[in-house]
Amino acid sequence: MAIKWLTTKEKNGVASLYNTNITLNTVASVPFEFAYRCQVCITEEGNLVIEPLSKERVLRGDLDEYAVLKISVKPTYSRISSTSLMNKISEYISRELTDKPLKFETVWDEKENILTILINKEV
Repeated sequence: MAIKWLTTKEKNGVASLYNTNITLNTVASVPFEFAYRCQVCITEEGNLVIEPLSKERVLRGDLDEYAVLKISVKPTYSRISSTSLMNKISEYISRELTDKPLKFETVWDEKENILTILINKEV
């Protein structure tokens, strides 16, 4: 018999994109509580993907050092700050990013260990 445990923890969070950073709300931040660093990429569908990285993974030395980003985790939010990253994201999503956030729904994929920012689901 297959068992599916039910959880009351909300799975979908919100990511706010600014011209200088990505800010994740409390729900979206949960997977990053113990992350040392992270990587950000864009999918063919135009969604952003953030992968938490452990210190051991980063120190192996096989990752592009310019693709490994610091993530600051606070009690109520997490933030990845990089103006150059945000300029690239702005180009890829064809949206201007300013000091007023664009907010998007996020989904955590536990199996793949990635957080996806759904660019087509603006909040």
